[in-house]
Amino acid sequence: MNQVAQAIIEDGEFTGRIRGYDRYGMFFVESIGYRVDPDGSHLLLYYGEIKVDAENRYHATPRSRFSQE
Repeated sequence: MNQVAQAIIEDGEFTGRIRGYDRYGMFFVESIGYRVDPDGSHLLLYYGEIKVDAENRYHATPRSRFSQE
């Protein structure tokens, strides 16, 4: 996740302020993670997002798409 976070910091784009966090994200060519569905299947994730709070702390998350309100 550190490499994903660094790539978003360097090349990601601002996607807006949602639920009190500034958000930055980008699509990756290779999968950066996966989600396990209740039926046990895996969904590969290609989008990475960083949420930044008012104290400039951030949290990186692999997602299927960017966050929406």
